[in-house]
Amino acid sequence: MPLLAERTRLAARRGRPGERGAALLIVILTIAVLTALTVDFAYNTRVSLQIAANARDELRATYMAKSALNVSRLVLHFQQKLDSAGALGAQALSQLGLGGQAGAGGGFSFRLWEVIPVDSTTVGALVGGRLPEEGKGSAKGAASGKAPSFDAKIDDEDRKVNVAQLAGLSAVAAPQLQRFLLAIREPRYDVLFDREDENGNRFTRRDVAVNLKDWVDEDSTTSVIGLNPAAPFENGFGDENQIYDRGEDRYYAKNARFDSLDELYMVGGVSDAFMVAFGDHLTVYPDVNATTNINTSDPEQIMVNVLLMSDPPGVAQPPVLDPAFSTKLNAAIALARPLPFMTLGVSQFASILQALGVKVQAAFLSAQAGGPNNPFGTTSSTFTIHATGRAGEVEKTVEAVVTMDSRAGPLASDLGRLIHWREE
Repeated sequence: MPLLAERTRLAARRGRPGERGAALLIVILTIAVLTALTVDFAYNTRVSLQIAANARDELRATYMAKSALNVSRLVLHFQQKLDSAGALGAQALSQLGLGGQAGAGGGFSFRLWEVIPVDSTTVGALVGGRLPEEGKGSAKGAASGKAPSFDAKIDDEDRKVNVAQLAGLSAVAAPQLQRFLLAIREPRYDVLFDREDENGNRFTRRDVAVNLKDWVDEDSTTSVIGLNPAAPFENGFGDENQIYDRGEDRYYAKNARFDSLDELYMVGGVSDAFMVAFGDHLTVYPDVNATTNINTSDPEQIMVNVLLMSDPPGVAQPPVLDPAFSTKLNAAIALARPLPFMTLGVSQFASILQALGVKVQAAFLSAQAGGPNNPFGTTSSTFTIHATGRAGEVEKTVEAVVTMDSRAGPLASDLGRLIHWREE
């Protein structure tokens, strides 16, 4: 640069316009090149800083989500302790003749995971601190000003229709079949069963139930729904894999239990529209011998339980057809359960229906829950945790299924066993 300036000065002194113009052009070109290099360097620096900030926030968000998951598992751990204490209390009251009955809702018990919100604000208040704020030295943290946070939602899997029990390997296969057919009974869903799929197959409601059973049973023969209420499925004479042999991607029925809810899409008759309509009412995660938790706040699930308890099952009696029935039922439940997070016993629910004029099967009015004639229970042991962590503008979600039944082994008395995990 000093040499260039000197040449420019000499050219100007000599009065040579050509040399003076060339010198100015060289100066302008040099400045332009240096400016481009500087801008490119600054841009690359900003990009690298942003990538580092995103990686940092992604890591923070991931561990925020895992923190929410761990807190949820801790809440469920205490829930199991409360359930055990409630069962012991009910048994003690029953022995003293004070009316407490195991399985009937006696004793004091409630759903702890519906009472305690799992989020960073609540946890911060409990531990007497707060989560750190975003680093002020980062460009993203300074721009967003957001602190890392998390929250989680716990979903009770034992309140849903357990399609794994349709395989006939459990004594509650028949009641679960009834619950499944009742859950999809509404005429507004006829459009899902009155059209052919892309492979030319058309499945009725009962066909879908049969396909779900054939997917998990141990043979390759189609099943049919017979007339025996205790054993509703009978062996047919066709090939259960025939419906999966028509598409471009041919495959066979699994002949083993489902690993995740997404696997339902492989079953004939289960489509995206089907899962949008019924996915929240179906589960594959509880044990094949698990009972259905009678305590649910889902209006559709409540009506399914009402129809299953009715005598005869599945038939809507005149009191149920009353437009005000749902309001009366909710009021009666609220009276029997003063706090919404407390549990309601099986026989208590059946007694409420009987008081509202519904004829109920005698098996549901007894104190004993569970068994081939009573698929309902009052506690849950399998849960899905939807945990979300946030840091800066990054959000990470973790979906995990935790079980505390016999499959968990020694972990049942700890934080349970993880049987499903998915990160997004």
